[in-house]
Amino acid sequence: MEARMEGQNVVPVQADRLGRFCLQLFEKVGVPSAEAKVAVDNLIEADLRGVDTHGVTRIAIYIERLQSGAVKARPQMKILRETPVSALLDGDHGLGQVVSARAMEIAIQKARAGVVGLVGVRNSTHNGALAHFAMMAVKEDLIGIALTNTVPLMAPTGGNEAMIGNNPFAIAAPAGKEKPVVFDMACSIAARGKIILAAKKGEKIPLGWAIDKDGLPTEDAQAALEGLILPVGGHKGYGLALMVDVLSGVLTGANFGPGVGPLYNNPGVQGIGHLLAAINIEAFMPLDEFKARMDRMIRDLKNCKKAKGTTEIFLPGEIEMGIEARRRREGIPLSRAVYDELCALGRRLGIEAQIP
Repeated sequence: MEARMEGQNVVPVQADRLGRFCLQLFEKVGVPSAEAKVAVDNLIEADLRGVDTHGVTRIAIYIERLQSGAVKARPQMKILRETPVSALLDGDHGLGQVVSARAMEIAIQKARAGVVGLVGVRNSTHNGALAHFAMMAVKEDLIGIALTNTVPLMAPTGGNEAMIGNNPFAIAAPAGKEKPVVFDMACSIAARGKIILAAKKGEKIPLGWAIDKDGLPTEDAQAALEGLILPVGGHKGYGLALMVDVLSGVLTGANFGPGVGPLYNNPGVQGIGHLLAAINIEAFMPLDEFKARMDRMIRDLKNCKKAKGTTEIFLPGEIEMGIEARRRREGIPLSRAVYDELCALGRRLGIEAQIP
């Protein structure tokens, strides 16, 4: 079992049981079953892949915002503009997972009919792990791309004020006999979700992840949340974050930069923007040829001469796939803090059956 499953601070829960419980949470606050399942599938997949920061630990804040009306349980999504290869979707402030899944479905349909599908989204909310949406395209033998902007967390190079999000993006490509390559990153050294989870568990964070409100390096997760997260690669991370915001925020008519509303401690909307894309591989070459070329690239990298102390070279997404296989067997290791939070939420909403 994973090391994190050892001790009294971790509770292993089977994915299907956890999913059923979380589905009830969303249904209790008015989310229709089909849409609730879309959101839960995204969250459970994140936990299965080891991306615990974007899994069920986020449900409490989603439920809070659904109950307050800041997020709509039954959004009236509509297409505002459309061409054969593109669409602009108004998410009507629905759950970001549901809105983004719909956008990627449209992108896939358009890519299948032609060369590419590009769908911009405005008026959305926090949409969880982006790899999930990129993988939707891969399952259809397409290349998937997903971008989103976020609440401002970082300063521009030379600045000392939160002006731009850590704006993540994901790209996924299918392979043949090898596993798909799935790259998902935020433009900060560490995802803010990791700092939130550390604060929830009372743990320190590594130096270099963030600075406090006085501009000093900190290991205190709560102080980091009150300060600034640092971009990956200095000015390069800032530049990447900026361009993701251009594509997902400025281009789509969504909020951008300091205009994006926070997920926490915010009675209002977020107005987040996304960009979802699918590329039809067969517009460039036969699918089998592409997959064979991907396999060759993957094997070349895996067989690269290893540095001293390295036992294996991994491709993006490969470690997460290994974690997923293990967690499907052994269960998802919820921290005691997250487990207790979910149980308390279930009791408050009147759910009789608690997490097993």
